[in-house]
Amino acid sequence: MSYGIASTAHPATDPASHSRSSADLSSTGKLAVRSAIIAFLFLSQVAYNIGDFPLSVDFICYASCAAYLLVSGYVALDFLSFSLFTGAAALAALRIPYSDSSTSWTSLLLLLALLAPFSFRMTDRYDLRSVQECIQDTFVSAATVIGLVAIVQIVVVNAVKTPFLTNIHFVLPDAIRGAGNYAYTREGTGLIKANGFFLRESATLSIVMALALMIEFYGKARLRILAIVGAGLICSFSGSGILALFAGFVLPRSIRRIPVFVASLVGLIAVLVGLYIADIPYLDAWFDRLKEFTTPNTSGYARFVAPFDMLAHSFEEVGSTWLGRGAGSYLREIMLLRVKYEVNDPTWAKLIYEYGILGFILVSSIFVIRLYSSSARIEVCNFLLFVWLSGGLLLKPDFALMVWLLTLVPAHYSHSSPARRDTLRPAGT
Repeated sequence: MSYGIASTAHPATDPASHSRSSADLSSTGKLAVRSAIIAFLFLSQVAYNIGDFPLSVDFICYASCAAYLLVSGYVALDFLSFSLFTGAAALAALRIPYSDSSTSWTSLLLLLALLAPFSFRMTDRYDLRSVQECIQDTFVSAATVIGLVAIVQIVVVNAVKTPFLTNIHFVLPDAIRGAGNYAYTREGTGLIKANGFFLRESATLSIVMALALMIEFYGKARLRILAIVGAGLICSFSGSGILALFAGFVLPRSIRRIPVFVASLVGLIAVLVGLYIADIPYLDAWFDRLKEFTTPNTSGYARFVAPFDMLAHSFEEVGSTWLGRGAGSYLREIMLLRVKYEVNDPTWAKLIYEYGILGFILVSSIFVIRLYSSSARIEVCNFLLFVWLSGGLLLKPDFALMVWLLTLVPAHYSHSSPARRDTLRPAGT
């Protein structure tokens, strides 16, 4: 197994190191990477529907990009991740025939298709810094375009109020319109929230803008780009990106930083309380979202409170506690239980309910290893982990593709070193 640890010889005198540093992705390789990023930001809703399953452009690009990089020798197998993947697949496949719940092989196969590329990482034969910069620059550039669209959209949509400007979903022909139930249009305090037109929901826009802001902040820190993605984040009127930013910036990077995390959390709460008491105009739209945690049939309640009721049902039996109730059973059993409020399917709850505690550990380990053994900054890793666990993103090709690309390059740094994670260096320097 290799996480990209280079030879201990000095790169200036090591011919192999010089060869690696001079090699780069081919023009076709860069085209594959850039096309994949454009696909999940602009074309995720374009799909050919096979029954209720949308074969989306981003899913096709995900598979094509992974296959091309593998066949071309750009990526290599990570044995640990592959072992965890094989264990999770076997456990889930053996559970379905013995489950008394309504299960779905399609759901399991989709999960495995999305996780399979996580077993492959970029090899150290190439200029990893160049590859990482190519991926990050393309993502930030595309996200900036989405941010500009969102800024224009929130003005035009609220002035014209036509569904054709609220989301590309209402423009696409039925033949290539992806199936699924999403809140394509949301209103708050009399305003139609921006979603970037190409993205499904305002929450998705919020997450994309927040991630682009974090990557740009720790990268080139161009004020114009930061301003655009920041404005796009505000136009979403969604707290998803704000919470993820807080998780990314504040979650402790080590045990020694836990006191800083606690102090930051207390400080944030104090600031929020102060702003609420001050009753500043235009902030009501944000503070009203806090009431959702205690109000059924709201986004906050559905995502953070209602899933606990589903897990209580799953934990009634020892078998379903450890092995789950079977792939695809979570949303199907919501209907059978006849709950009187909306229930979302955040990743943590869906994994535990369908694959049990063992499945949750295996799949989460694949994701965590992928994140924290990559060259992405720890703050970005914390951001992505929080979004993945708290959002209903387990079976979303666009999010899987985004994470896979941003963590494609393995870490080339010393774990004991305080060096920035965005600095890729050959091991031993």
